[in-house]
Amino acid sequence: MVVLLAAAPGSQLFAQQARPQIPIGRQGIHESIDREQVAADKFDGKQDNTVSVGEDATINLEVTNALITQVDKMQDQIELDSALDHRLKMKYLTAINQVLHLYNQNRSYHKIEAADAPDMIRVFQQMMQADIQGQSVAPLLDGLTYETANIVLQPFSGNPGFKDAKGILFAKYAFNHLETIMADVPQYLEYPVTDSVVAAVARKYPNQVLTYATSYTPTAAAIRKNPDPIVQQIVQIGRSEQSTRILPFIDELLDGSTTIASLEKIVANDDSYYKQMVKSTIKLQNRKLSGETPIGLKAMQENLQAKSLLYIREVDDLHEEQPPVRFRIVKDFTPQELYYLIVNGQEELYTSSYTNHNGAGLYDQMMARMKPPRGDSLLMLVGFDHFKKFLAMAAGFNTLDNFLKSMEPENANYLMKKFVSNLEKTEDLEDAVDVANSFGSIRDPKLLDFLRSEVQKNYAFVSKKKDRRGTVIYSLLSSLFETEAGAGNDSSKATDMAAKFQLPPINYVNFNTLQNDSGRVYEQVFFYGDKDGQESFASFMTNFPAGDWRIVKNASWATITSLKGQPVTIYANLPIDEPGDKEAIQKLSDFLDEKDIHPTIFIHRGHSYHVNTTMDNLQSSAKIVVLGSCGGYHNLATVLNKAPEAHIISSKQVGTRRVNEPILRNLEEDVRQGKRIDWVAMWANLSKRFAGDATSRDLFNDYVPPHKNLGAIFIKAYTQIMKENK
Repeated sequence: MVVLLAAAPGSQLFAQQARPQIPIGRQGIHESIDREQVAADKFDGKQDNTVSVGEDATINLEVTNALITQVDKMQDQIELDSALDHRLKMKYLTAINQVLHLYNQNRSYHKIEAADAPDMIRVFQQMMQADIQGQSVAPLLDGLTYETANIVLQPFSGNPGFKDAKGILFAKYAFNHLETIMADVPQYLEYPVTDSVVAAVARKYPNQVLTYATSYTPTAAAIRKNPDPIVQQIVQIGRSEQSTRILPFIDELLDGSTTIASLEKIVANDDSYYKQMVKSTIKLQNRKLSGETPIGLKAMQENLQAKSLLYIREVDDLHEEQPPVRFRIVKDFTPQELYYLIVNGQEELYTSSYTNHNGAGLYDQMMARMKPPRGDSLLMLVGFDHFKKFLAMAAGFNTLDNFLKSMEPENANYLMKKFVSNLEKTEDLEDAVDVANSFGSIRDPKLLDFLRSEVQKNYAFVSKKKDRRGTVIYSLLSSLFETEAGAGNDSSKATDMAAKFQLPPINYVNFNTLQNDSGRVYEQVFFYGDKDGQESFASFMTNFPAGDWRIVKNASWATITSLKGQPVTIYANLPIDEPGDKEAIQKLSDFLDEKDIHPTIFIHRGHSYHVNTTMDNLQSSAKIVVLGSCGGYHNLATVLNKAPEAHIISSKQVGTRRVNEPILRNLEEDVRQGKRIDWVAMWANLSKRFAGDATSRDLFNDYVPPHKNLGAIFIKAYTQIMKENK
């Protein structure tokens, strides 16, 4: 048979060599092993007697020796071992084949470090010998990564140490996947390591431990017996009817500064609950700044945002009322409490809720209640929490100049220096996107020059450190800054920007990119069953006059088809009372999947708290995505992760029909007529339309077209560069 032996460079690797005589009953498994060896060799595209896993020749030789020479030796040893009968020889030869197959498979899916092959084969040999002698394989797993250990353990399910080995494997996996491991914990309750795993989860994701601790399951019983003090504190919290509201205060419960009984009284009232969350958030933020890792901070931030949005929505909903009525809900709020409303309300805050001519907006009141009204003092009071987001919002709402002038010039310069620094150290791109978005809103030439200089300094700093991520971030920001601030009209700037970042056009969408193979354009529009959604749906349907469009409805959606011009089909779910709206969306999405229909235009009509449902149904085919109030980083990132080529229209506030309908009417007509969707021309025409109506003009100015959506452009360019580097 053909055998695979490692040899010195230049020798014939895959040669016909003498082997022990193989009975016909085992020749098939040897041939299967040989095929896996050949597959490993050909992984790099050529069969050259070397299993290549990278540029290092020494590592390649070690991997080749392991997968070829050592595997061949094991095959020979098994065949020559007279103590093994046919059944056992088949068992261990099959094990070799399984390990090689799993290695090749995992390598192809990038689930294993290919260079780990020598360790994998060495430990497998040891495990095989231990198994032959009836000894446990568990102690042999210690030095391996989880991925490699998982491969070599699979053939030894009958080993007396298999159960212990599974526990070791669980521990290797669990501590690197704390965010998702609780779902696997029920299978490992009898393992001692599970208590340590749950304790580790409690420190990073205490809400998950709370969820399981309050269930009626064996896992809950195990959690209640866990000796860890933090786990026990979560168990105590779980006994309260207000457990989800109390959990974020776990740090203060642990240090003894409060009790569950006192917190139960506070969180029972919405206002006192919000105020206490603000106080505690500031405490936790200061502890974080001093180097600690607060346990409840993430849960606190999530609860604080959810409560903030409820206040924001009430203020927004009263936008036609006089200030005393509209803002009565925050009349007793401190500057810190107003600050947290603002930074948590980015996706839903109306411009007139933020600041207005009456001086009654949340920003106006926040500054007025500061004594003296100094912005730097305010930021110190909140421990500079989310200050980059606050500054980006101030730039977007045109209050940044006012805020900076409220403090001494040297403090303002220091603040803006911090605004653009350390962007490479964050877990995601949110701060960098906030900085990018602010560039298009700042009008002060001196401030722009200062920021441009600071971006260049940071670029030089990260370049010197050879920080690749930082270099890409600051290089992009610098290019974005220069292009946005440069000479030329919007169209030429957008063209220059796309060329610099090697992106497709960002100022227009060619009509043919919206068509499917048969030449039809498909759109999907999402409506929701609250009052706003039902009114939006009624308004939307007026955009389709009978002479140009045909409308057919069923129980879940409307199908709108063009009768003139280009073939266009629009699917819009009916805004049925909740939860019927989501059921209608699901039925429509199932229908589109069944018919293999992939829309290229997606439109979200509704509050931001509905946007997750829209995002769940977004397809990679999307070329144009219209989001109402959903321009925040996480929504932009979600859209572009699913549909990298999407052009995104977003708004700084909840979409209003006075603006939405003209935008959508323009879009639908351009599509029906087969025109190129030119964002610069469309926005220029819309600007003229709204110029005579101050209210509509102000609302329209809150909408961000694709060629001005610097955050989205930044994410696209960053993703493109990092993909190329990888």
